[in-house]
Order: sequence, then structure tokens, then C-alpha cells
Amino acid sequence: MLRKLFYMTCLAVVLAGCQTADKNSTSNTPQEAIEQLHAEEGFAEVVKLYRTVEIDNDKVITVYKGLLDETEEIFIAKLNKEKDDTWTVTDAIGIGMPSDENIGESVKTSSFEAGFTKKNNAPSPNTKLVQTDDKKYRVWIKVIE
Repeated sequence: MLRKLFYMTCLAVVLAGCQTADKNSTSNTPQEAIEQLHAEEGFAEVVKLYRTVEIDNDKVITVYKGLLDETEEIFIAKLNKEKDDTWTVTDAIGIGMPSDENIGESVKTSSFEAGFTKKNNAPSPNTKLVQTDDKKYRVWIKVIE
């Protein structure tokens, strides 16, 4: 009995630590939609917005620093523009903070893959780069769709 409880507790901790957002959060601007995701669903609070990259006329990816469970990390969110001109968050995930240890690692959702690269590395084809506060590293994003 205690063993089952231990395994269930470990699973809950792991799942909470790997939290992603697939819920719809709708607003007038991409930034408002991300802030609403925090207010309504408890996802990362926006600390600093780095850049919103246009994928096409009705899709963008936003890179921001967020605060989740009292820990700052970089988050990536994909948003779609709806027919009523509102923005909806379709995917959001945390990628941690840049360091030499996580160069070459990436996280992936159904619509994009992202990670960190050193500032002087050349981008791969079809990859967007976003500068953060750390001048040694940049965030790279590759759209899967």
C-alpha cells in the first residue's frame, strides 16, 4: 500500500514539474492571452516579454520569461488569431534557463520545437532566433506545422 502511494506521489511530482498548457486562453493581443493563461489556469506568470515572432498572418510564437512555482524560466507559447480577431494560446511550454548544460537539448510540442543555442552559432534553416537577457545564449524555435 505504501509503495503504491509512493509511486503515485512521485508520478504527481513529475507531471507537475513537466507542466505544459494546451488550454485555450483568448484575448485581444498575444500578450493579453498569455497573461490570461496565468490568471485563469495557473500557468507561468509573465515577467518579461522578449519577442513575438510571426509564423504567418494568423499564427505567432511568443518567447517570454515567466514565473512558475516561484522559479523563473523561459517559456514559449504558440498563439492563433481567431476569426473574431482575438488571440488564443494553443501550446505553451517552459524550456528552463540558458546554460552550457542544456545547449543541444530541446523541448517539443505538437506545433514547435525549441531550445537554447550559443549567441555566435548560425541558425538552421526554418529556425527563428530570439535574444534573451543572457547575452551568451539565444532561444531557437522551429515550427513543426
